[in-house]
Amino acid sequence: MTLQTATEITVDARSSGPAVTPVWKKCVGAGRAAEALRADFQRHLELAQKEIGFEYIRCHAPLCDDMMVYREADGEPVHNWQYLDMVYDHWLSVGIRPFVELSFMPYELASGNETVFWWRGNITPPKDWGRWEGLVRDMVLHFVDRYGLPEVRRWYFEVWNEPDLFFFWKDADFDAYLELYERTASAVKSVAPELRVGGPATSGAEGTTAQKPTFGERFLAAGAERNLPIDFFSTHPYPTFNPIDVAGNGSMGWLGPDRLQTDLDRIDKLLAAHGYANLERHITEWNSSPSPRDPSHDTAFMAPFVLRNNLAARDRVHSLSFWVVSDIFEEGRLGDGPFHGGFGLLNVQGLKKPSFHGYWFLSRLGPVHLVDGDSFVATRRDDGTLAIVMWDHCHYRTDARLAGQVGDPYELFEPGEPKRFDLRLTGVEGNLRVVTTRFDRSHGSVYDAWAEMGRPAHLSRQDVEVLRASAQLASTVERAVVEAGVLRRDVVVEPHGVVLVEVSPLAGRAP
Repeated sequence: MTLQTATEITVDARSSGPAVTPVWKKCVGAGRAAEALRADFQRHLELAQKEIGFEYIRCHAPLCDDMMVYREADGEPVHNWQYLDMVYDHWLSVGIRPFVELSFMPYELASGNETVFWWRGNITPPKDWGRWEGLVRDMVLHFVDRYGLPEVRRWYFEVWNEPDLFFFWKDADFDAYLELYERTASAVKSVAPELRVGGPATSGAEGTTAQKPTFGERFLAAGAERNLPIDFFSTHPYPTFNPIDVAGNGSMGWLGPDRLQTDLDRIDKLLAAHGYANLERHITEWNSSPSPRDPSHDTAFMAPFVLRNNLAARDRVHSLSFWVVSDIFEEGRLGDGPFHGGFGLLNVQGLKKPSFHGYWFLSRLGPVHLVDGDSFVATRRDDGTLAIVMWDHCHYRTDARLAGQVGDPYELFEPGEPKRFDLRLTGVEGNLRVVTTRFDRSHGSVYDAWAEMGRPAHLSRQDVEVLRASAQLASTVERAVVEAGVLRRDVVVEPHGVVLVEVSPLAGRAP
């Protein structure tokens, strides 16, 4: 492969720019509430919080039967919050707040038997609306009693998940969902009017249409007409068409590299058209695809993909929630093998996948934006450290299709060439500490290390430790003495790679 013409990056360390809104830290997803009771899942979340630090976490099914929140005895409701307390206590102890998805229907409250996923979340409306409202109200009252109203005011309450799809909400019945939303919002607000409730958590980016109104359009129109409390709008714009099924046997293709921008434009127009231009907008699920059996989820591709899209989304949404934090995820049962195309930032054994590194690089950026371009961004931290990230994103081929598994997932992507950056830092002088951290297929990509190991279907303890070491990023630390006020570096980034350069003053004299 040959190097491309160098991209010139000039960063003036003395300049000032707009504040960086770290949309990437706002929220992350998890599979379902019951999985969050597991010690291994908790360790995965603790690692993510230690090295990245998300503000909120959203999961399915806090009301499912495996959380045992609802039953009926002698014809009367019985509410039990003990498992939810265990989950939320742990989350809050590691500095992350619940983004509460109010789903799915407890069996003894459900009006039907239709379910979704291996763990059978009931998708039907309640048989008794009053008891549903009582369940929601009592749950929120319990949260306020346990954690205090000032804390719970900072939470979000989202009504259901993807009700526009028949397999998540019986018959995708809009009128039934609207009643669910209205009654649920009323129950939440009855505890404290300032508590935040929203939806409709639809399956794709909602836009305005000339023909049949979309689910999101109908929701906003009804909200305006009936003066419903809507504190935020949520949706799930995955950049694919023909979404694959949870077992990984369907057919899927990818949209272009700028699809997220297209989807955000559609959301902006939709909200403005219905009088909600200033409404909070939350992408409460997002990934490169909606399939938990997509082999590209394990590859080095994910690190620059995460960087590129999150940076493009800053200042445009209030959250872009990566789906999900861990491959301990059971919608279609646990995936076979340590790398099965799962959504997670970490695999089942807690190994850092490339997507984890993408978020780690984002977490190293400072709050002051200095300059950016197609494949780089430069920021300054509060202590004066300059943090410059460069990447080489190679998107899916235009003819890439996934039907089941593939031999080499890198065949899905454009081949790409190494990118060269001519980095020039001005306004710096004296003794400097320069830290360069590199990620690519040969540095930190645990999937590629596993492939070199022969793709074992089952990992020994020794295998896990070898791969854990292979998943570490490559860093070099050097001292530089600058007398003319300019520091230059020639940086090469491999395809699917990322390089972070951090420059800070160093006290004392250089040796």
